[in-house]
Amino acid sequence: MVIIPNGRVKQVSISNSSGSVVLDQAAVRSIKLASPFQAFPDELRDRDEIHIIRTWQYQANRPLTTK
Repeated sequence: MVIIPNGRVKQVSISNSSGSVVLDQAAVRSIKLASPFQAFPDELRDRDEIHIIRTWQYQANRPLTTK
């Protein structure tokens, strides 16, 4: 995920597919629904964008976990 200074998502991509189109789409959709995020704090204002890498784990009969 790439976020720009105003907190909006510039790009979301799947680097390693879960093997399920539905789960991959759900991960992307959850990020888009959560945006916009807070604007960058003053100490990050000199950045054009930040890249965030997140691992999502979907498991049957268990809550969603992230790393």
